[in-house]
Amino acid sequence: MTRMVVVLRPEPGATRTATALRAHGLAVRQVPLFAVVPVDWTPPTPTGFDGLLLTSANAVRHGGAGLDLFKRLPVVAVGAATAAAAAEAGFAVAVTGDDDARAVVAAARDRGFARLLHLAGRERAPTEDGVEAVTVYAGDAVAVAADVVRSFDDALVLVHSARAATRLAELVDDAGADRARIALIAISRAVGDAAGTGWAAIAIAAAPTDSAIVALAAAHADTRAIDQRTRGGDKHAMSDYVPTDRPRARGPKMGVILALIGLAFVAGLGLMGYAVRTLPWFANLQASSAASTAAAQKLAASSSGYIPSQPLGPDGQPQANPPVDTTVLATREATLAAQLTALEARAAAITTDASAAGGQATRAEGLMVAFAVRRALDRGVGLGYLEEQLRLRFGQAQPRATTLLIQTARQPVTLEDLRQGLDTIAPDITTSTGEGWLDTIQHQIDSLVVLRKAGTPSPMPTDRLARARRLLEAGQVEAARAEVARLPGAAQAGNWMAAARRYVVARQALDVIENTALIGQAGQPQPAPVVIPAPVIVTPAPDPAGGV
Repeated sequence: MTRMVVVLRPEPGATRTATALRAHGLAVRQVPLFAVVPVDWTPPTPTGFDGLLLTSANAVRHGGAGLDLFKRLPVVAVGAATAAAAAEAGFAVAVTGDDDARAVVAAARDRGFARLLHLAGRERAPTEDGVEAVTVYAGDAVAVAADVVRSFDDALVLVHSARAATRLAELVDDAGADRARIALIAISRAVGDAAGTGWAAIAIAAAPTDSAIVALAAAHADTRAIDQRTRGGDKHAMSDYVPTDRPRARGPKMGVILALIGLAFVAGLGLMGYAVRTLPWFANLQASSAASTAAAQKLAASSSGYIPSQPLGPDGQPQANPPVDTTVLATREATLAAQLTALEARAAAITTDASAAGGQATRAEGLMVAFAVRRALDRGVGLGYLEEQLRLRFGQAQPRATTLLIQTARQPVTLEDLRQGLDTIAPDITTSTGEGWLDTIQHQIDSLVVLRKAGTPSPMPTDRLARARRLLEAGQVEAARAEVARLPGAAQAGNWMAAARRYVVARQALDVIENTALIGQAGQPQPAPVVIPAPVIVTPAPDPAGGV
């Protein structure tokens, strides 16, 4: 008897699981306990994060337009299904974990992702240090009638989450149903523990995936596969094998069979000998064979000593071999030499093309590393694994620029930082703090009338500050720095000037790195050399008695 299989997970996962179960020929009933809905959320600033942590594909489905702000962040995904949904939505998946969020976060930190943004559901486990969670979706409980819960008797119920297991136990108890008549298949040990005890049986999937739980349900949908002696809630009951077929009856012994075969063989030999002696057909066959043998011997005796090595002429005499044409041989030799020369030229061309292709590939890889470093600096995040690539490819050709970029990336400065810093110090740098009130009045009187040539920028502090802000918006940090240096309170902008200087120097180093990659001087990453220690030669101490 095949049992009914009940799927409790919300859509669209419920339909996928039900389709996979029906492919095994099972009767399936979908009773979602929750409905996933989007939640209004305010996206944080992406520049403060190294990556995006996704523990469910629902974050991609219900994140809305706010996800577009994080398309440039690498994704750290839990599960292949979540990684596939992120890749389909246009994200770049950097790390994929098969266990849980804690394990994949540890793997991401090993690869340089220090701070992660977790797009999560409303009901979630506490986040770890360095992980900031933002709620983008929620699983609202769906009302389930008591008669529907009581219909779960003698069915297999698939449980995909600990929350669903807890609510199922509550619904069964509230409806007055008997747990001992309901068998569960849990996606993990934690989910099985959340369901509690008292069930007919609890089976745990081999892996925390939907395909594993479907395979386990297909293997145990037959009620005969459950040991009736373990209905007290054993979580291994469904995996125990209980033989249901009777053992086959033993056949005849092997010794008797071998004896019968031997007797049949001996009887066949006797019948064959009798037929050879008595039947005339065998006598004619022997005579024909003897005649053929004699004819062959006679032909061999008459033709002994003759070896047909040359063709025969009309008179039966061997013909002489035709004369060798040296001109034809020379022509063939010249043709073969020309073909060999063409093959050598083609091989040389292929070698040249392969070398050129290798150089172009090295150049392209160097440019990709340089562009990735520029992007990381513009976003204000650490280099991570790019630091090692930068050192391996450009450390020998441009050691100073490489060291400068690595040091700058550990304390990056972005245009947004410079803009905010300039806005902060604007009141201090537009006025001189060292002047008295009399000097201030004198400056105000002097600035009432200003004469300058047409086309000359205004020297007023407010105008200079406005020009500095416009230059920052255009990315011209060096020009903005020069405008700030001419303001009356430039002495108060020392930290800002130093940060702007670091930004300019880092971009100059980036230009050097990119030019190095363009002209093909970037090297391939080489494995670390194997250092073989020198043998240690122990010199014996001299013998005090005079020996060696």
